[in-house]
This record gives sequence, structure tokens and C-alpha cells, in this order.
Amino acid sequence: MRNSGNNTGKRRTWRATPVLALAALSLLAACGPSTPASQRNAPRTAAASKAASACAPATAASVRLGPTDPARTLTVSLVLKGDSAGLDAALAALNDPASPEYHHFLSAQEYARRFGAASTTVASLAATLRAAGLRVPMATASAGLLNAQGTVATLDTLFGVRLGDYCDKHGQRYIAPDAAPHIPASLAGVSGVLGLDTRSVIHTGSVIAPRRPMVSGGNGFGPTELERAYDLGPLHQAGLTGANQTVALPEIDRFRRSDVQSYDQTFGLHTGAITVTPVAGGASSTSPEPVLDIEVIHAIAPAANIDVYESGADLGSVAQMFSKIVSDNHAQVISISLGACEKGLDPSASQSFYDSIDNSFQQAAAQGMSVLVASGDSGAYGCQDDNLSVQEPSSNPYVTAVGGTALFTNADGSYSREAGWEGPLESSGGGGGVSVVYQRPSWQTGPGVSNQFSNGARQVPDIAADADPLTGYSVYYSGDGGCRGSECWQVVGGTSGATPLWAGIVLLANELSRSHGGKPLGLLNPRLYQLGASAQASRVFHDVTIGGNLYYPAASAWDYSTGWGTPIGAPLVEALVSQS
Repeated sequence: MRNSGNNTGKRRTWRATPVLALAALSLLAACGPSTPASQRNAPRTAAASKAASACAPATAASVRLGPTDPARTLTVSLVLKGDSAGLDAALAALNDPASPEYHHFLSAQEYARRFGAASTTVASLAATLRAAGLRVPMATASAGLLNAQGTVATLDTLFGVRLGDYCDKHGQRYIAPDAAPHIPASLAGVSGVLGLDTRSVIHTGSVIAPRRPMVSGGNGFGPTELERAYDLGPLHQAGLTGANQTVALPEIDRFRRSDVQSYDQTFGLHTGAITVTPVAGGASSTSPEPVLDIEVIHAIAPAANIDVYESGADLGSVAQMFSKIVSDNHAQVISISLGACEKGLDPSASQSFYDSIDNSFQQAAAQGMSVLVASGDSGAYGCQDDNLSVQEPSSNPYVTAVGGTALFTNADGSYSREAGWEGPLESSGGGGGVSVVYQRPSWQTGPGVSNQFSNGARQVPDIAADADPLTGYSVYYSGDGGCRGSECWQVVGGTSGATPLWAGIVLLANELSRSHGGKPLGLLNPRLYQLGASAQASRVFHDVTIGGNLYYPAASAWDYSTGWGTPIGAPLVEALVSQS
């Protein structure tokens, strides 16, 4: 399904609209020289450096320190092959309103039986791994992953690599192989392995505005403002609050429950339960990201239950986290505010990671889970260099990629206009462009989709919402405890704010569908593109036609900056539920 296309280009000449020029001047006055790309995202606290062995920062990207202790034990995940041909046909039927299988979603057990690796294959692999000296805690596969533990010496021999200790430019130590792992013939049915490379490559995207609100909730968009701007009032007035719905949040940082409680108390919200599940050792650092995700969902669908999963930021841990969320199958919606540049993954692990997340997101689609992913905050330059690039997992065809805008309201709080988010002074903006990994799926059609940049590959984003930190979300975040009371209120932006907003709207739609005896929405994209290409488009989407993402301009209909546009809540939910 993947391809190897390429797409590079120079940055688009930025011509400010009056509103965007004013925003840029405000930012310049507030923070002086532009912020380097490496410092643009909200900082993760010192707990991150305490959690890993520190080393002298490297002058280059990384420096090899020597061989890894051969007695050290690592956890690896084998990526298993399944019935991909049968799965493609089944997913097509599940999302075709004309099919008798439409929205007849599968349980995790049914999926494993029909499309996962055979139980005899898994048992045979477990036996082979044990014979090689590894420990297999459970001889069962979770969303296409089989976990095992072994010493470095054993793993070196099994996969034909030499694991070494490295120090990156930030002074963090990690382990990596000297070559791409070789899957031995004895592990037939395995497409790859994760866990041999422990470097942190997945990142969050929350962006704190340069000025902090001085009163509780006094700046930034809170629940009332978002309700008015995106026409959610009729849904809330009809009693829709996200009750009996669950959203899963994969996170690489921890959060303080007291921050969320302060937010809820300030805005008088009665909220659902929050559970936290550590995966692969859990997370060790903190950032605004988890509270941004949770608090924005509370603003839109306060009664929804929230399952937070926490892991490290290396590919193996994140793959395990996605796999567990899907295998647990508790949530109807997954909101992901994590990503990494498609082109930036190390070749020794990239194929295995893509195979793993393909397994997880295909299973999510088969189970009726809606997966929404932030498209990134570096505009059209997902690798934060001069080459056009997009971020994964937003480019995966089984997720809905969410881009970013700057949102402006009228004096009464009602919707005024939006612009594609691009901040040329700080090299930020909503992620969007053309994938170099995935082909364009069959459902990705409609006005604006085929254009001068199209090359047959997956195009992102699919939709958008407010993400500019200058028009961002009001968030209560105490960080490492250095603030008190009103000092902890921040205005936070990023497509990682737009994504939970959309997730909240999907939760309301699922609640409405359930009240009518219907099913969850499941994979959103086929229906979103049908709506975008229909006469209903202007009724359900705000078509954003100004601004851009540092290269691609916003335009009428679909574009690389904002997709189909931003939500007009009540009619959008009605249209989505009409086919559920």
C-alpha cells in the first residue's frame, strides 16, 4: 500500500492578511526575536532527563559511546503478519453504506481470529524465542505485536546486530543497533522487530502563547467560547455531553489530576472518569500536552470517560501503546497528539514501526474506532528543515489528520472567520502536504483533492480546527509546580488542540447515534470526503480560504492547509449520524 514518492520545495512567499499581520506583530512585540524551531513546542520538564542516563551532549546528531552491556535486558516487540488481503476487502465492506456488512464492527477477539496471526503461529514463535534464550511473558499477540525479553547478547545474535550506547545532542543516552535487524528464517510470520532502538523520536505538539493569562480562564478559548464559535450549542442543549462514551489518549508525558480539576471547577463542568494505564514502563516527563487534550475534550464532551495511556517516546514503546489501546477496545475514539517526521525515522526501525501502526489502525477501523491525529505544528516542513514533509501517524490512511487554523470570533462570540495557521516568524503552522510512505486511498477524492502537487500519494490534512497559539485554548497547567492559582493559566495552541476538539465532536455524534440505536461512526474519512464533495459541504464545514501552512495556501474546497475546513458542529453531527 505504501509508496516511495518524494516532494520537496521552497517555502511559500508569505503575504500577510491584515489580521495575520497584526497577529505576527503582536507576537514580535511580545517575544522579541523569533523562537528557534527546536524551542517552539512547550517544554518537557527536567524529569525527562532524570529518567534516562545523562551523558555529555554531542556536537553532532549523536556519538557512539561503546557497546551496550551484553547482560542488560531489553523488551522487544515482534511485528506479526496477518491476512492483509482479506482485511482490505472486509474494511471496504464495513465502510460501504451499500454493503450488508456496513458498520457491522468486529470485537478484538473476532478481529484476531479472522485477520491476526494464527494462534498456532504465535505459539510456534513463542517457542522459538524461548529456545533462543528469550522470555515470552504471554504467548498471545496484541494488535499484531508479540513481546519478548532478552539480554543484549541474545538479541545481538538473534537479529544479527551489535547494539551500542549512544549520546544525542541533548545529552540523552540511548541504545541503537549498528544495522537494520535481520529476521531469521526461524521467525517465519514476523515482518519486523521494535525495541532495539530506544531513542526518543516521537514528540508532542502543544505550543504555549507568548503571554500568560492573568486571571482564571481570562484569555484563550474556553468551553463557552468554543461552543459558540463552532456551533455546538444545539448539541449541548439537546442533552449531548459525551455520556457513556470513551476516548483514549496516548501520551508520552504525565499530568497532574489537580490541573484538570482546577479547569473543571473554573468552568463548572461535570465530567466523566479519567483512568491512567502505563505501557512499557510508562512516561517520566511532563508537558502541557496531556492536560490540553483532556481539558479540550472536557470543554466539548465533558461527560465522556477518558482513558489515558502513557509510554516512553521511542518507537517500540509508542507502538506497544497504540497496540494496547486497540486491543483493549474500550474507547470508541482515539485522539493522538503525537508525531514524527515521515522522512526522519531511522531506516533500521521505520519499516517495522509502519507495519505495526498499520496493524493497529486497521484493527481500530474494523472495530469501529475513530482515530484522529494531529498533523503537526511545523507547517509544510514536518522535519523542521527546508524540505516539504508530513508527519506520521497523521499520514496513515486509517486515521483522520487534523490541521490547524487561526480562529476569530465576533464581539458576541459567534464565528467570524478563520485562516490557515502559519507563523513565519517562528516557523510554525498546521502540518500538511503529501506523504512519501502511503498511496492515496480510494476515498480521498473531491473538489481540490487532485491538484498540481498531487502524485498519487496520501494527502493531509483531512480537516482542521483552531491551532494558532495566538488564538489558542485556555488551559490550566501547573508544570513542575512552579505556579499557583491564576498563574497556572496558559493559552496553548497547536494541532494537538484541534485534534481533541474534533474528538469531542465525534464523541457527541456517537452519543447521538447510540440514542437512536445506531453504531459508532468508526473510520471517519470516507464520510468526511463524501460530505466535502456534496452540496452539504458549506452547511457542515467552514471552508477556510485565506492563510496557509508556510508553503501550501488555503483554498476553496479541500487544501493542504485545512483539508475540508473546520466544523459547523450541529449540522455536521447530524450529517455524520445520518449514515451511522
